[in-house]
Amino acid sequence: MLSDKLKAIPTMTTILLIAALLCAMSCRECPTEPDIPDLSLTAPYVETSIVWLKISSPDSTSRKSFIVQRDTVVVLESSFRGKDTLIADRTVQPNTSYSYTLNRVDHGKIMDETESVTVTTLDISSSDFSWEVYRFGVSGQENWLRGVSIVNENNIWIVGIFYYWGWDSLYNEYGYVPCNALHWNGQQWDSVSINPSPWQYRGAYDAVCAINDSVVWAGINGISLFQNRQWIARTDSPDLSWILDIWGNSISNTFFTYYYGDIVHFNGNSFTIMSSGTTTDLQDIDGNDERVFITGFSYTAGNERVLLEYKNSKWNKVFSSPTTDGDLFKGDLGRLYSVKVMDDVAVISTAAAATVKYYYHDGIMDIWPEKATPLRNYVSVERIDGNAINDLALITNGGQIVHYNGRDYLTIFDYDISGHPGDPSVYGGDFKDDVICAVGDVLGQALVIIGRR
Repeated sequence: MLSDKLKAIPTMTTILLIAALLCAMSCRECPTEPDIPDLSLTAPYVETSIVWLKISSPDSTSRKSFIVQRDTVVVLESSFRGKDTLIADRTVQPNTSYSYTLNRVDHGKIMDETESVTVTTLDISSSDFSWEVYRFGVSGQENWLRGVSIVNENNIWIVGIFYYWGWDSLYNEYGYVPCNALHWNGQQWDSVSINPSPWQYRGAYDAVCAINDSVVWAGINGISLFQNRQWIARTDSPDLSWILDIWGNSISNTFFTYYYGDIVHFNGNSFTIMSSGTTTDLQDIDGNDERVFITGFSYTAGNERVLLEYKNSKWNKVFSSPTTDGDLFKGDLGRLYSVKVMDDVAVISTAAAATVKYYYHDGIMDIWPEKATPLRNYVSVERIDGNAINDLALITNGGQIVHYNGRDYLTIFDYDISGHPGDPSVYGGDFKDDVICAVGDVLGQALVIIGRR
């Protein structure tokens, strides 16, 4: 009996070793719990009353759960699938510092690992402007102004057409003398006739872009350049339709937009016609060193309403609208009027929305409907311009000018209640530093509305 027990001991040991080996091999083949993906937190867009937070992960497949706190307040507890997600904190105050923390959540448990970012929101910009109204031209003549470009408070260019009675040196007689430009020199408005040789053109100009003190572009169906203190006819420019707008940040990087979808670029030496991919009229253009945007629509039927973006040396359609007036409930913005590009956002005015902030790096939009602003129902934002996301001017075709200070939309000028006579039409405007200028016509005369802060 004892010998049988002694023989059984090594046999049992062998069995246990084999079982342990099989178990170990089996465990190597068993699926392991997936690692919880790392999350990072950044604040790519910080405004006066909004902070956009971006949560990113190297893993694009699994669902990631998280919780975000601002100081001690929970901003959001949610999850996402993909490489990143953007959330907006709209409960912040102007000119205030906040610390945001991000925690991963695993099966309902808040993990100890945290990511943090500290931001300071922008301050509210001043809406305190004083206003002056000027009228030019003899009533009964063709008098209107179309475009304005501000270099600084002492250097403003305006183009259009207006007539005064005086000595006409071209014909050596008294008569109605045409002028197609105005220049503010810091003290007064000077009447200017842009008629460089060989054109000797004394008609209207529709667009102007003052790049700096010494470089100014003006155009209609031809292009004139102010350089070395004189106007030069650029006879080498393409013979296309009428120019609607001009934008450039240097003489070697200037764009011209036309009726019927034409775009021309000047690189400092020559003009090049660019393909826009549309035949609609290209109304407004603006950009920076990285991107350029164009709004396009036609008053004739059958043409699209588009936002174009110049990226990687190619024009692409960002989006289009199926209708003129738009319907925000259906995601339709309507006709796109104007665009202003600053930092990492393009701000657009449309028929259905007072402002659309398009954060082009992330492809998201923040829409402010007209009902959230004091804009009158029967006006449209002819030009949107400004210095920063918290300092915008909405210049309407009816003479109402609304300022966005980063938190509120405030009417800062309204021709209807200004005490000035007539019902104006405003066609162009600009806002730079502390000067807002709108141009058009009223009572048969050319009109300039200028506000200084």
